[in-house]
Order: sequence, then structure tokens, then C-alpha cells
Amino acid sequence: MNPNSHIDAHKPERILALGVGGMGMTPLACWLAQAGHTVFGWDAYLRQNNRHFLDSAGVKLLDYVAESCLQSCTRVIYSRAIKPNHVLLRAAQKAAIPIISRGQFLAELSHHYRLIAIAGSHGKTTTSGMLAHLMDSAGFDGNYLVGGLFNNNVAPYRYSQSRWMLAEVDESDGTIDLFNPELTVLLNADWDHADFYKSEAQLLQAFVALAKRTAGHVYLGGDCIKLREALVDVDAVQLIHAEQPDQLADAHGLNAMNAAAAVTVFKHLSGQTAQLTQLASFPGMRRRQSILLQRDSLCVIEDYAHHPTEISALLTHLRQQYAEYELIAIFQAHRPSRTLQFKDAFAHSLASVDRLYLLPLYTAFESGEPASAMDALLHACADSGTSILSSDLAGVRTLTAQLQQEKKQLYVFIGAGNLDDFARLFTAWVQSQGDPQESWKLSLQDSVSPDCKLANATPLANKTTMRIGGPAAYYAEPANLTDLRALIDNAKGMQLPVFCLGRGSNLLVSDQGFDGLVIRLAHPHWQSVYSLDADRIWVGAGLRLKALCGFAAKAELAGFEFLEGIPGAVGGALRMNAGAMGQWIFDVVESVLFIDQNNQLKLWDKERFHFGYRKVEEISRGIALGAILRSADKTPQATIRSCMDNYANTRKEQQPRGPSAGCIFKNPSGAHAGKLIDQNALKGLACGDAQVSEVHANFIVNQGQASAHDVKKLVRKVQQVVHENSGHQLEPEVLLLGDHWIPQAECDSEGLS
Repeated sequence: MNPNSHIDAHKPERILALGVGGMGMTPLACWLAQAGHTVFGWDAYLRQNNRHFLDSAGVKLLDYVAESCLQSCTRVIYSRAIKPNHVLLRAAQKAAIPIISRGQFLAELSHHYRLIAIAGSHGKTTTSGMLAHLMDSAGFDGNYLVGGLFNNNVAPYRYSQSRWMLAEVDESDGTIDLFNPELTVLLNADWDHADFYKSEAQLLQAFVALAKRTAGHVYLGGDCIKLREALVDVDAVQLIHAEQPDQLADAHGLNAMNAAAAVTVFKHLSGQTAQLTQLASFPGMRRRQSILLQRDSLCVIEDYAHHPTEISALLTHLRQQYAEYELIAIFQAHRPSRTLQFKDAFAHSLASVDRLYLLPLYTAFESGEPASAMDALLHACADSGTSILSSDLAGVRTLTAQLQQEKKQLYVFIGAGNLDDFARLFTAWVQSQGDPQESWKLSLQDSVSPDCKLANATPLANKTTMRIGGPAAYYAEPANLTDLRALIDNAKGMQLPVFCLGRGSNLLVSDQGFDGLVIRLAHPHWQSVYSLDADRIWVGAGLRLKALCGFAAKAELAGFEFLEGIPGAVGGALRMNAGAMGQWIFDVVESVLFIDQNNQLKLWDKERFHFGYRKVEEISRGIALGAILRSADKTPQATIRSCMDNYANTRKEQQPRGPSAGCIFKNPSGAHAGKLIDQNALKGLACGDAQVSEVHANFIVNQGQASAHDVKKLVRKVQQVVHENSGHQLEPEVLLLGDHWIPQAECDSEGLS
């Protein structure tokens, strides 16, 4: 233990963990929360499997704004995936809050413990998982942090009062140089991370230096000749070669050397010889030779292998295990730098398969050019008859076209990126026999929380203020940001159009419904509202505008009164820059958190948006999640309430009470739509049960059984009459979902009265 460490593991801190969804950060954040620290977590790409453990451990996940918690934070820890210019890192720097990378933090933390370091180019997660499993099975007391998830949903961490700590030591960013273990397991030393290590010798030296800093034994797993030769000057008492019992080879196949290392280390730790039955119950790690589907003559496997050596070992093993099968490989390269470094080695490793498909490259956090890296890889694999595969339903259909009942086939998905989503989509499509709606649910079952509502053929009429419209083919109510991101990614894979439905005002749904995914932020999670400081509040996209006005009034924050009575939610108001009484919501916006058209999470200041009358360009192509709103000034609650009541009374007097979508037309330049319609004596004009309101001419009301077709015909007739008599072209303000407004050539007056 290092007495000079800046971290006191037992002194409670308030910690913000950025990139908390990474498999290095998830177990660390959970461990810290269990150790008594208050841990906040932020990750734009958090997945449900990780979120489950973070929630269970007591990590306070922030789907919205983390700025407010920085004021009391004593430290910020960030993963390598977080860019230096991240808004929360900049805020922490401005607030002079100590900032430290995950690797640096873990190194300093480990100085307080007897560290068992699992190191090597690959195999670390399986080995640490096996050793953690042995510790649990035998009741050995110790801390552990495993960089992957167990297949049986056991937590990938354990907090204990023990002075022993098991952890994977990552070499990718150089922080391996900061660790001083008591015991070290070195599995292999294959050159990787060319963005950091410019030569194989540099990486090898990092592993050798770790071994020399190790206070106790160094366990050398496998037959890595490079490591054996490099460690010849290490004391022979410290260097112990993990043996590979035949029983381990029989039981664990490709992972036999990992098992041997785990058994050898456990024997040293506990003085016990691990029972093979204990290791036989090891559940395996997710994304490591995971069998997604096994039936009749078809097997589907996914594996995290992303280094040529790993891929070669995996394919050799599968060839032996599935000797009678046609082997079809789907490979996703990981990071431009690695792809360029290993393009020829990848081609050589993959040459043994019967058919090879390449998915688009997963860039991770690198800024390199993916197109040139993919071109280089494709060129290297040209002799294998390689095909590029789109990572969506079109790609799934390409693969399923290769399915043959009379032939045994093994589909293996290989890579460290997000190809597991594509693998699940393919598996779901096969299981459902090509039923899109069933495939949708099957492919999402591990990606969204139990609180996320999924449904098919869901009626939408009762979810709109006009009470008109058919069903949504796919419908979901996400319970958090993780659910929402998963739904959008899945919809992209399923090639489904997506529409975010708020409270259903300003919307007309087609009679046929919407043949895509409707997402509704109806879960209470999206309805948050709280004060950030004296004049600023955070509001979630699902919050009703009426509730926002009530909160602001109670807090004596003026400037929001005009929103009283608008039958919508914050998200829809932000999308269309909702306004009334001469004011607009963007008058009070400071910044907006939203998902853009590429499913990227953005937090933008007001000035970055292109907003105007009834539209905000960027939000209209994405989904608003919430906003920071700024009050004009402090005003007594009674004064605010009086203003709100006046606005509410005005609306009651001037607007119809029957079901409507609000104002049906935008005001043309220099004129008012309602006044133009009234001047043309169109009040009361009807088509079926759709009628131009007698109270306010710019409203169309549903008198009972109106259809969307009725409304469309009525809209077109009003447009014609106003244009013929005044020259103004009225443009619908109301969105039409699942259809389009009737072109003039198709319009007739039949059924109008």
C-alpha cells in the first residue's frame, strides 16, 4: 500500500463519474457507492445491462443536467471515452473540482490494497471473471472489479473490508505504469493500441515494467514466448508458470489457459486447491463465445474478439467444435487505428471462414477517418470474397437469405463494437420467422428496462387532443434515457420511422395510423422539474406546460404565464417554439438537451438553434429531452397567479372547448389566419363531423366521429376559399402523422356543408 496516495478509500466523497456505462467504469462506480461514497453517474451511451447494476448499487444516474451536482462534488472521474472538451469536464475545471481519469484513480485507489492485477493484451475479463467466481464459490473474502458482465447477472464487482483487491489493469492508455501490484497475472503480450504504443517493444516493456514493480509473485499464463524471454531477469521465485491441467482443457476449451491462471492464483490466495466443480459452474462472460441461438442445424454465436490473435484462436476452436458446419463470419472492426494497424492480420485470421461479411467500422472515441480504414480492410480481405453488410434489416435479410435447412450452419458475430445489437436483431428475425413486430420485441428484450412499455397496433386517437386517428404499428414509453437511446438505435436497425408524441396537441393522425415507431415520454421520469438557482429551472420534456406554470408561480419566477392553458408538454413546445399572447417559449430558454437526427445527445445553448415561428429546425428532426429555462425576474406568487388566470379566462372565451388540435393554420405574413377564415364566412363549414369552429375560425373541432380524411378535406377547402378571395396561402400548423395534406389537384367539395 502506498501511503502517499491522494485518495482515502474510506473517507466519503461526492464523486461524479463520467462515462459510467463503460465496463471499466460501471464496476468501479458501483464499488465506490457500496464503499460509502455518494456517486453520481453520467453516460450518454449507458446500456440497460450496466444501468441495472448501477441502480442497484445506489449510483445516482443523471439523465438530464449534472451541473447542479457539481457544486458539492469533491472529485470527477472520467473514462477514456469522454472527450477533453466535454461540457461537464469544462464545468468541473471552471469550478476547480479535482479531475482524474479512471485509470489514474484506480491506480491510486489500489495503493491502499493488496492488488491482484490481471494484465495482458486479451483474456483479462474472462480470467478475472473466473477468479472472482472462485472467490465467491469458496467464500474467500476480497474486493473485485471485473471488466465485463457475467452471463448469470451476478454483479461484476464486490465491496469488502478485505485488503485484497482483484482488478483488470488496462494498458491501452498508459496508466498501467501507475500500478504497483502485490500479485500480477500476465496473460499475453500481443501488440495493440497503436495510437498509444508506436511499437510492439513499447507495449512489451509496459508489461515487463509492471511485473518488476510487483511485490509478490508474477503469474505467467499461457505460452507467450515474448514474455518469457523478456522476464528472464525476474527472480525465479516470483515467476510462476500457470499450468494447464487436462481437466481444464476438456472443460473450458478456448478458455483453458485463463482457467489455469485463475486456479493457480486462487491456490496462492487461499491455500486451497480450487475444486474443478467450482470452476465448472462458472457461468461465462457476456459477449465471450455467447450462444445466441442453438437449434437443429443452426447455431448463432457472438464473441468480443477484436485482435487478430483472439480471432484466430476463436475460429480455430469453432472449427474443431463445429467441424460439420458451414462457418459464416460477420466481423466488425474496432477503431480506425487498430483497423489500419492490423488490416492484413485481420484478413489472415478471417481467411479460414467459408463466408465473410464486414459490418461498418466501430470508431469508439477515436477521431480517425473510418472510411479509409474500412477501404483498407476490405482491400486486404478481397481474396476471401468479402461483402460489406449494412447493420440494419437489409443486412439481416441478406444473412437470412443464406439460411439452408439441409445444411448445418454456424453464424459467428465477431468484434468489440456494437455488433451485438445487430446480432440480436438477426437472431430475433430468425426466431420470429421474419415477423417484424415480433422481431422488434425480441431484439429489445435485453436492451430496455422492465419499466419500458412496448406494444404493437396501439390506438393513437385517445392520445391526441383531437381524438382522431388510427394505430401505431410500434409503440413505446421509455422509462429513462437508456431506454430511449436503445429504442432509437433499434428503430434504425429495423428501418422504422420514429415519431415522438407528447400530449397529442397540434397533431392529426392518419386514419390508417402510423407504420413506424411512436415514442411517448409518458413515464414520470420525464416529468421532472426543479430549481437550479435563483432564476433558473430544469424541466423535463414530458412535463405538462400547466405543471411548469404552477411550479414557476410557486417559486415566484415570472415569464412563463403565457404557457398557461396550452394543452401540451415541454417537449412539444420546444419542438415548435410554442407561443401565445405575443410570447414564445424560446424567449425563456437558456439551453436544451436533445437527441439529434443521428441519435447523438446534445446540450446546446439557445443561440445555437435555428428557431422561428412554430418551428425549431434541429429539434424538429430529433427529440427534446428537457431544457434549462431562465425567469425574467422574481415576482410575488399572487401577481403571477393573477396573470395566469387572466390568460386562462381569455382562452376560455376565445377558444372552442370541443376536441381540436389547436390552431389549424399558421398565421401568414402580415395577417391572421383566423381573421381571414372568418372574413370568408367559413365558420361552421363542416365535412362529416369535422367543423370549422363557430368560436374561433382557426380551430377545426371534432364533433364526435370525425375522421382524419374529413379534416384533410375541410383544411383544403378553407385553403382554396381563402386563397381565391384574399391571395393568402394558408399553411397547416398541425402535424399530420402517417399521411400528407391533400394536394389541391385531389381536392373536391363533395361532403362539405
